[in-house]
Formats: sequence, structure tokens, C-alpha cells
Amino acid sequence: MGQLKSLYVLNLSGNALTGEIPSSIGNIRQLESLDLSQNHLSGQIPPQFANLTFLAFLNVSNNQLTGRIPTNTQFSTFPNTSFEGNKGLWGPPLTADTVAVPPPPKSNGSLSNMNSGDDIDWDIISVEIGFICGFGIAVGSLLFCKRWRKWYYRAMCNILFKIFPQLEQRFGNHTRHVYVNTRWSH
Repeated sequence: MGQLKSLYVLNLSGNALTGEIPSSIGNIRQLESLDLSQNHLSGQIPPQFANLTFLAFLNVSNNQLTGRIPTNTQFSTFPNTSFEGNKGLWGPPLTADTVAVPPPPKSNGSLSNMNSGDDIDWDIISVEIGFICGFGIAVGSLLFCKRWRKWYYRAMCNILFKIFPQLEQRFGNHTRHVYVNTRWSH
């Protein structure tokens, strides 16, 4: 690939590529956009990428890259989202310009139990709470508000009679009679 002269955009994202990133990509001097995200690439970002002076977009996120992010003017302008999802990758813009120190191992003592609350997925919990509240409001209004309950019963009967006309022939007159009596009893 390094022999290509007029390549401006290279998008190889989501292709399950493995191995190291070819350093020959650094020879494509006209490259303006490079997307290698969502693959299984490993190793370091080649230092030859510092030669890509026209590079305006770079995304190597969600791979298995390690080592320090090369430093040059282009790499310092890319957002940290361009490098996220690579646990072994460090350096600006992801981290400070120091070597990443692995976290201490967790013990089975009380400290690990104290931090277990950090793993709560609030997106799922908020959906569950919203469902419960919505369901409670709907059912509660039908249980405690007589007018809504009657309206709901009428609406459901009308819908069922339109879907199943034979039900109206069997029960239609009886339910209408009940409605007439309940409507005038106010």
C-alpha cells in the first residue's frame, strides 16, 4: 500500500483485520483521512505516521494497540476518541505524557465490595424505572378513576368489535345496553 501516490482517503474500519498496522501506510504522503477502527489490530502505531502531514482525520479506536501515541502536530490535534478502546495505548491526547501504570490488583476484602457500586448500568435502570412509572400511571388511572375506566372499556370494545365483527353480533347489543344505562345514571 505504501506505493500508492494519490490516495486521499483510506477506510478499513470494521473488517476484523489482525496483526500490526503496516508502516508502509506512512509512505502515502497525500493521505488526508485514515480509519482503521473496529478491527483487531495489535502492536504500536507506526512512527512513520508522523510523515503524514496532510492527515486531517485519524481513527484507530477499538483495536488492541499498545505503546505511546506518536507525537507530531497532526496527532496532537486528533480527539481522544480517535484512540479510545485500546487498553495499552498511552500518551497525549489519551493520557498525560507518562507511562501508564497498571491498576493495583483487587483484593477479596471489603475494598472490592465498596467499589462494586461503580459498575451499575444507569441506562438500563432508568429504562426500568420509566417502564414501572408509566405502567403504574396507566394501571393506577384505570383503577382509581371511574371515568377513565369506562372510557377504556368502551374503546377496547369498539376496537375488538372492529377486529372481530362476530363479537359484536354476539355481545354487541348487551354491551350497548349497559352503556346506555350507565351513561344516564350520572
